Amino acid sequence: SLDNLQNLKRLSNLYLGGNRITLVEGLEELHELTELHLEDQRLASGEKLLFDPRTLLSLAESLCVLNINNNNVDDIRNLSVLKELRHFSAADNKLHSIGELEAVCSLWPELLLMDLNGNPVCKKLKYRDRLTVSCKKLETLDGKEIKEVTRQFLINWKAAKDAKRKGIVTQIPSGSLIALPLDNDFNKGHCPLPGHICCHNTPGWEPHLSLRTQKLKFPVSRFNHLSISPAICSLEDI
Repeated sequence: SLDNLQNLKRLSNLYLGGNRITLVEGLEELHELTELHLEDQRLASGEKLLFDPRTLLSLAESLCVLNINNNNVDDIRNLSVLKELRHFSAADNKLHSIGELEAVCSLWPELLLMDLNGNPVCKKLKYRDRLTVSCKKLETLDGKEIKEVTRQFLINWKAAKDAKRKGIVTQIPSGSLIALPLDNDFNKGHCPLPGHICCHNTPGWEPHLSLRTQKLKFPVSRFNHLSISPAICSLEDI
């Protein structure tokens, strides 16, 4: 029983993988526990690993590493209280809701590494993009690095889409360039002019299909690499 650990108040790392634990409880006095490894519990058919809410609350200020790989876990909302979590591994479970993951990850401000390989949610549309936005500090997802430039692009893109849905017109400085993403919807769909770069001279300007026939001038001196579709504009006099 985990109750026998109550007197180990200075315990920092606890490795319990490969046991027959179905309920994680009795850790309320381990206020210095930073790592908890519970992977590969030998569960009976239909069982899944569960956590006592009192144990989770007691670990909320200290736990930095949690490993619950291969334990039939299908819901992690109760883990959202672990606000100091930096490494979270839940591979080979039954997580399926991308919305649930986004909500929980947004409450883990220190999360740097997460492994969800082998879960049904990994096959969801925009899975990686959406978690990259939700986890502000995440550096590695499923063993692959997340570049900060990618995160910033996705964050700005999502903000622009949210503003558009709310009917908010973003004022853009005259003469600046707009890079249209390959996908105009953060969740799905395609932009009318995917991957194109357009310019404007009017605040609040938005790209329009009629610009395909116009000759536009814009500065390129500040760019090292620029790809412009000839279907949008002419490069005369640049």
